Amino acid sequence: MKNFWGRKPSAAVEKLHNPAVDQRAQDLVNLGNKMLTTEDYSGAFDAYESALRLDGHCAEAWHHRGRILMRNNQIQGAMACYARALELDLHSADTWCAMGEAILEFLRRDIEPLFIREHRMEVACEAYDCFDRALKIGGDLPKAREGRESCRGMIKDNPFRLANPRLFSFHSGGVLEAAKREVISPFLKAADYRRKTPPTLE
Repeated sequence: MKNFWGRKPSAAVEKLHNPAVDQRAQDLVNLGNKMLTTEDYSGAFDAYESALRLDGHCAEAWHHRGRILMRNNQIQGAMACYARALELDLHSADTWCAMGEAILEFLRRDIEPLFIREHRMEVACEAYDCFDRALKIGGDLPKAREGRESCRGMIKDNPFRLANPRLFSFHSGGVLEAAKREVISPFLKAADYRRKTPPTLE
């Protein structure tokens, strides 16, 4: 199955989508990471949110905030965080894998029954794409490999291939619209609304 993005981004695109993170925000992310190791999830969540209030361009803070939301069964909120993290860093294997896991959980829990009934194969293929991307970037990641195989089992008898635009990541009008407004918008400044479409990889 062909991956949605198959080429390496140009240096200009890399610079645009991987901006330098405020050091104070990075320090708060590091604090949050330490709290995660001691299972202080509430403290870690607060640290990541504080980091994002200082700098909404911190992909690592968005990723870990998504992890905690997933742990709290807030699947759509987690996907919104992962989508934002991927907007900022396309080359995070962990975030691609986490997005794939969140999409699969969205399917398993039948969170939007009508949407899932109409788009099950598209959603499964997008999860496959996320896991495949994680494996291509990060090597042999067991969770990504298992997730990709799970998706393969769901779509093996269907000829569907991933459509454009994607239903979750970077898609401004899909099922994540409300979650993005609730979860991401409070941390964005006016200049952060400059892009509604996927980054172009040249």
